[in-house]
Amino acid sequence: MKPRRARKSHKRHITTFAALGLTTVAAATSLAAPAQAAANVVITLRCDGPHNTYSVGATLSGSGAPTAKYNVTIWTYDKFDDTRAPMVRLMSSNQDSTTTNYPWRTGDQGHALQSNWYTTLQQPKGLRLIFIEAKVNTSDWVSYQCTDYASK
Repeated sequence: MKPRRARKSHKRHITTFAALGLTTVAAATSLAAPAQAAANVVITLRCDGPHNTYSVGATLSGSGAPTAKYNVTIWTYDKFDDTRAPMVRLMSSNQDSTTTNYPWRTGDQGHALQSNWYTTLQQPKGLRLIFIEAKVNTSDWVSYQCTDYASK
């Protein structure tokens, strides 16, 4: 009878060990799933004024799905001292077919001056496309526009 008890006990330990192993694998898989779903992406946008008097750009780093949350660096670079300060803003085309216009930022005006801003962009609606739009701060801004875009 003792060998019979040993077998039952041994089977019980194997069953317990197998159950714990499966539980551990299931827990590890469930913990890894959100990290994979919210993978970080980097989006780089840039445009140069049509008369080559300024450059602007933005780098967005973060998670794009299912809702957007990015750390953003926006910059302007004025190439000439022509009294025109570069202005920049982000725009988004959202998953629900709406458009969001983010605030304009005006850079420093003057030869070889760069301005930087650090912010976050959160869009609970989710993004389709992100745009950068730039112009200058004078009445002839239409002649000094540029844009760039990227899918999220």
